[in-house]
Amino acid sequence: MIKQKKIFVLAGEASGDVLGSEFIKYSKNKWPKAEFVFWGGKEMSDSLEGQKPQVDLNELSLMGFFEVARHIPRILKQEKKLKIFLSKWKPDLIICIDYQTFNIRLAKWATLSGLRKNGTKLIQIVSPQFWAWRPGRITGLKKYIDTVIPLLPFEAELLRKEGIDAPYFGHPAVQRVKKTNATKGGWLALLPGSRRQELSKHIPIFFRTAVKLKKTFKWVRPAHIGEQEYKKILIKYSGKSFNSDQIVIGVSALEGAEIALVSSGTATLETALRGIPQVVAYKTSWLTYLIAKFFIRVDHISLVNLILNDKIVNEFIQNDCNSLVLFPALEKLLNDNSKQTMSYEKLRHKLDLNQNPMSSVANYVANNL
Repeated sequence: MIKQKKIFVLAGEASGDVLGSEFIKYSKNKWPKAEFVFWGGKEMSDSLEGQKPQVDLNELSLMGFFEVARHIPRILKQEKKLKIFLSKWKPDLIICIDYQTFNIRLAKWATLSGLRKNGTKLIQIVSPQFWAWRPGRITGLKKYIDTVIPLLPFEAELLRKEGIDAPYFGHPAVQRVKKTNATKGGWLALLPGSRRQELSKHIPIFFRTAVKLKKTFKWVRPAHIGEQEYKKILIKYSGKSFNSDQIVIGVSALEGAEIALVSSGTATLETALRGIPQVVAYKTSWLTYLIAKFFIRVDHISLVNLILNDKIVNEFIQNDCNSLVLFPALEKLLNDNSKQTMSYEKLRHKLDLNQNPMSSVANYVANNL
């Protein structure tokens, strides 16, 4: 009798939740009777016909040194709960998606506790950005992870040079996000982020910028935040209520947009693949910013610029993330965005290997691990 596979999937952010749902979908084709348990959000829940997560995405999504430090007791409590569960359940696979610091601690524990020695395989989807900061994380990947699935093309080569199993299948967003063209005279898309800390910082700035631009605008709501909850968040941080016509769900709903103001993150890549000219902005707590500025070794923060190794989209960080700077940047982009949109084609070409990336990941895991 063939043993039923037991697979645990952990995603701590909205973008990881989407990747997790895709991995589950294609893994179910390989193992129709596999048992899945997950920590994450709505996307993974939907892929498992409404199964509830052990811990919801909103309890996991944290970013920034100071912000994470404030929640250390809760994080440690979650870790303890997870270790107890995994020790008893003994999964065949642990799939860690992004959420890098938490995941590497989990991987170390899985190794030292003997879980991996007894047959559990551990896969990290989305490589830690060791090339940007904290290069020492390579050591942890080598010792505690069986396979790293990078999403950026240059990461695979760097990981392999370190002796890490790191197959590259392209970026899943290429399959997920279909190209459209910006609509001349269309609306301004506001993408202030998916985490609560980001929303609190960006919504007031993005709103003031949109008002200055005097252009019809719509907020882009992350799928894991319900509409009524998102409306309350908008009221709290912008001081204004918005109706449902002024809110769309996800980057897939950008048809009709002419331009976008985007919080740094996966959304910058998806907006580019969608073909919408964008300005990237990001603001965090001062402590987080100062620490990051000291450690980070790259010149760009947006995925578009990092992948193309060029300043294709303008990035406005911390002090520069304000309406007085963002308004003229958007105005200028409205008048001339040809270089940016032409570069988007090059970006798609770099990330597209003419295959379904997450289907290929599921096949690789099934055949090799």
